[in-house]
Amino acid sequence: MALPLAADLATLMNIDEFAVAVTYSGGTINGIFDNETVPVDAGGFVSVHQEQPRLTCRTTDVPSIAEDQTMVISGVTYKIRAWIHDGTGVTVVQLEKQ
Repeated sequence: MALPLAADLATLMNIDEFAVAVTYSGGTINGIFDNETVPVDAGGFVSVHQEQPRLTCRTTDVPSIAEDQTMVISGVTYKIRAWIHDGTGVTVVQLEKQ
């Protein structure tokens, strides 16, 4: 029996649910944006934190993804730094604020 993953992804990537609209490659895709702040070891006694923006989207929405392309999310431009296709139809894109 096939899992209804495509239907689940469509629900998750709906902007009325969890996703936001993203301008990418001349069009618009939907994805879940996360801008977590993570600790970074700077070699000192004081904790340093850094934003780690990323977008979770459908792999089919980013078929020709490449480093240094840009995505605009909520009016902020981000450069694509890395991405991971997880094999289930989902891609996590690591971004850098411009």
